[in-house]
Parts: sequence; C-alpha cells; structure tokens
Amino acid sequence: MKNTAVKLMMVGLLSAMMLGCVSQRRADDLETLYRRSQEQVIDLRAQLEEAQARIRALQGSARTQDPELLARLEQALADRERLAQALAQAEESLRSAGRGAIALPEDLNQALVQLAESNPNLIEFDQRLGMLRFRSDLTFASGSVAVSSDAKASLAKLADILKSNSAASYEARIVGHTDNVPVSRAETKARHPDNWYLSVHRAIAVMQELRTAGVQPVRMAVVGHGEFRPVVSTTGTRGAEANRRVEIYLVPSTYTGPTGVAAPEARPAARPSTPAAAPRQAAPAEAPAPEEFK
Repeated sequence: MKNTAVKLMMVGLLSAMMLGCVSQRRADDLETLYRRSQEQVIDLRAQLEEAQARIRALQGSARTQDPELLARLEQALADRERLAQALAQAEESLRSAGRGAIALPEDLNQALVQLAESNPNLIEFDQRLGMLRFRSDLTFASGSVAVSSDAKASLAKLADILKSNSAASYEARIVGHTDNVPVSRAETKARHPDNWYLSVHRAIAVMQELRTAGVQPVRMAVVGHGEFRPVVSTTGTRGAEANRRVEIYLVPSTYTGPTGVAAPEARPAARPSTPAAAPRQAAPAEAPAPEEFK
C-alpha cells in the first residue's frame, strides 16, 4: 500500500512537471509569435509610409498627366490599399496574442531604461518595441561613420547588458537611417555614394563597437534604410533631425546553427601603413554643420 502511494505521488509530481514544461513551452511559443507579429506590424507600417510618400511625390509632380506617371500613381495607390489591409490584419493578430506590449525580462528592461535615462540627449528607449534609438547627430559627425566618444561609452555599457544572462536569448538588430538630403560633398560620396550606403555603414560602425566590446557577431544583424523610412515628414531642403538615427531592436534569437567562432573577436586595429583608411574629419569650421551639408 505504501509503495502504491509513493508511486502515485511520483506520477503526480512527474505529471505536474510535464504540465509545467508544456505551459512554459506554450508561453515561449506565444512570446515568439507575439514578437514576430510585432515585427510584421513595424515592417508594414514602414512600407505603408513609403507608399504614401511615393503617392505624395507623384501627385505633386508637374507631369501628372503623363501616362507613365499616372500608371505609377495607380500602382502606388493599389499598393497603399493592399498594405493598409495587411497592416489591419497584422494588428489584429497582434491583439490576439494577448498583450499590449513586448515584454522583455524585467531586469533586462530595467537595465535598458537606466541606460537611456543616463544618456537622455543621446538615447531613447521604447519599451513597447524593445528598441533603443541613438541620435545620429550625437553619434556621428556630419557625413561620417566615426563613432563619437560619448556614443562609444554608451555602446560599451549596452554591450555589457547584451552579455548578461537576461539577454542571452536575444539578438540585436541594428538599423541605420538618414534624412532625405542627398550626399553631395565629394569627400563624403567617395566613401558613401548615397544615403543608403551611409545608413548601412553607420549601422556597421555601431555593430563593430559592440563587437569590440565582446558581443558575439552571431547575435547581431545590420540593416540600412537610407532616407526611406522617416519618422517625421520633411519639406524644403533641410533634413529632419529625428530621421537621422540608428535603432537597435532586441528580438528573440532564431539562429540555431554553430556560432562559427569560439569567442568574440575584437575589431582589427587599423594598420599604420594605411592611414588613409581612417575617416577624414571635416574642417573645424564645418564640424558642427547639420546633416544636410554631408
């Protein structure tokens, strides 16, 4: 009788443990579904904004009666309708996931809040998106990809956070953005032919700082959107400061293969024989120039 009671107790404990594992897996699956839905919403919103910008540009053209332009306008309007419907469906899927915000682990979220609060002029942290936004004007000199000393210090602190246990299952997606003012200075164009190149190169520069501080390359990705995903609209020839930014999203890692390296690799130092590889600095009188003079 006693042995039977012990067996029943063990069965009960095992069942509880299995149910707990199943519940945790379900919670993890729901979290992953929510994060992917959130990413889809972000991407669709950006695509919709881009379609609306195309429509405004085409409607404002002096050649709106041109058959080719009219066809492009019609296609842009159709794209906008399709994207608006897809966005509505994605937002409904997001609501169905049962949360109103992305929930990073509490200690990780708090560490990022404190990092942003200690650098209010440089960094914004959107807890809803799990995203840090670095102001490009304070992260880089105009038309440059050389990271400022203040930004380097903040990125080193961010690297420490990313290396913590609470962030171990997350990766950093680093996204560069510029304003809509074309790259025009010859010395800038030689390194960054257009805004798309500049945005990617700045994202890479931020990634390299994190890599040097010990974040494994396998946990990072870089993207550049140039001027095509603004957060505010602009008119005239001056670019909007808010659009010049580098965003770092913390998202669950989906990589399951080998890391490829046994330990984080530091960025190689520039060779003394190639001083020209270092970014050229603007003349002192131009150092504080806004991005539109890039």
